[in-house]
Amino acid sequence: MQYRRTPFEAVTAALIRTIVLPIHGIGQKRYLKALQDARAVQRRTLFTKLERCADTRYGRDHDFAGIKSVADFRARVPINQYEDLAPYIKDVAAGDVGALFPPSEEVLAFACTTGTTGEPKLNPVTRSWLKEYRNGWDVWGSKAISEHPGTLGLMTLQISGPSELDRSQSGLPIGMASSVTARFQSAVVKSFYAVPMEVSDIADPLARYYLTLRLAMTQRVGFIVTLTPANLIRLAQIGNDEASALIRDIHDGTLRADLAIPASMRELVAAKLKVPHVARATELEAILARSGTLYPKDYWPLALMGCWIGGTVGYRAKNLARYYGDVPRRDLGLASTEGRHTIPLEDECAEGVLAVEGSYYEFIPVAEYGSAEAVPLEGADLDVGAQYNILVTTSSGLYRYDLGDVVRCTGFVGEAPVLAFLHKAGDTSDMEGEKISAFQITSAVGAAFDEQGLRAGLATAAAIRPEHEPPYYALLIEADRLDGGDQAQRFLKCFDASLIAQNVMYAGKRNDQYIGPPRLMRLVPGSWSSYSAALMAKRGTGDTQYKHASLISEPGWAEQFDVVEQIALADTVPVPASGTAAANQPQSAATARSH
Repeated sequence: MQYRRTPFEAVTAALIRTIVLPIHGIGQKRYLKALQDARAVQRRTLFTKLERCADTRYGRDHDFAGIKSVADFRARVPINQYEDLAPYIKDVAAGDVGALFPPSEEVLAFACTTGTTGEPKLNPVTRSWLKEYRNGWDVWGSKAISEHPGTLGLMTLQISGPSELDRSQSGLPIGMASSVTARFQSAVVKSFYAVPMEVSDIADPLARYYLTLRLAMTQRVGFIVTLTPANLIRLAQIGNDEASALIRDIHDGTLRADLAIPASMRELVAAKLKVPHVARATELEAILARSGTLYPKDYWPLALMGCWIGGTVGYRAKNLARYYGDVPRRDLGLASTEGRHTIPLEDECAEGVLAVEGSYYEFIPVAEYGSAEAVPLEGADLDVGAQYNILVTTSSGLYRYDLGDVVRCTGFVGEAPVLAFLHKAGDTSDMEGEKISAFQITSAVGAAFDEQGLRAGLATAAAIRPEHEPPYYALLIEADRLDGGDQAQRFLKCFDASLIAQNVMYAGKRNDQYIGPPRLMRLVPGSWSSYSAALMAKRGTGDTQYKHASLISEPGWAEQFDVVEQIALADTVPVPASGTAAANQPQSAATARSH
């Protein structure tokens, strides 16, 4: 759909192109230059942090003042899990900033994430950390926007998690990193936000997405940013499901009274909503009548989308075109509560170049991970094609922190590695020595959906260990997403073949029948929504931060779901570990059904 710029948008775009982008381009050029000398830049980054924090309690406990080399740093500072740093972080949260930071440092808030136990992990947001985090996003954003001038002068829709889940003992807000940092964004950037960041604090997902659309559908959005494609899909689906109500509210200048929107939020947005947009409502009504749907591809002049398109959650990005049209996509790179770690430099590419100016990074080869003899490497020393676990040292008080992520080095820009996120370090299953990873499961599920010509849907592989037969992997998929019978058999066959091709140990175990053929568990429709809602209610982190797990190895996990039908793969022909074809050895064709 073609859009003509309004005079105001044209003037604004010209100002951004001639004034704002060149200013931000200075940081982009500095970053690209730093990549050529990444080792020296990384070491300056490290020693600046150590010098600044030498007189903190953590600095004294680990003799920062005596560290003169990278070898000294590794000898004095151990590899840390969150639990190792938690006593210092908790003291900071209670008001004892000197536990981790010098008197010159200001702690503004805490970003949080949730571990598998549900216990929140806090990351202090300091002025120094925020500057580094923002610099990384500025490089990403200025490059992406300058290469997509269609975004200029239009509004940006950012979908984030809640900014205030709680307060620290010292009274500082605790929230999700994206919203916490947006709170401190410049007024100029905020003026282009289509929706106030406070909307992200609405607890009820339907109410939050509805209000987001109610505000944004009356504006011309050219750029949309969020972490997971699932957020974008959900937004589009709600916009279509609630089309009639949205059009009526836009026409009348109202907001539905039956939504769980706090009175304070209604008051905050009242001025923005009270003006009727009759012409816009008429336009939306015509779109709905013409196409039978109301999706963003028809009502926003989108020029760019930013979200994860790789790793274990990005596979759903292939479904975005249905809702958003053929819009360029720029991966956000490896970003977490702890910082901004990589910066993708082009569209449709999940790999990103190390953010060398923010934190200091060390890499442990996956084969050595957890070994006392492991020798960490600097980014400049990585091998292309090899996989690594990441350690990070930040300006938020994390030192040699095990990020828990596994990446693959795919190349270099100067001395800086280009990294592709694969999966979390714990996202593996090892029932019989096969060491299947979440990344491999995601790839196999995606291949199976593609082969069937189906839109990718939510799926989780669960490790099942029966008492009297070989263990196997069960794929949990809602019944309305995938039919039983022949379609299920073709899907399972492709899934199995993809795992065999990706993982030589799985191929061998399947061939030797130490691992049985995979099975399909067709779940009651709506199972994933109920599961995610219950999980997010328990964690208190909000659905926008929900990352659907592609692999679960926890015993008995799948038993919580209502299964419409369970189907086993029949007549499989596993490929042996050597890669040569095996003789035709039919497996059991039994199909178990439960209701």
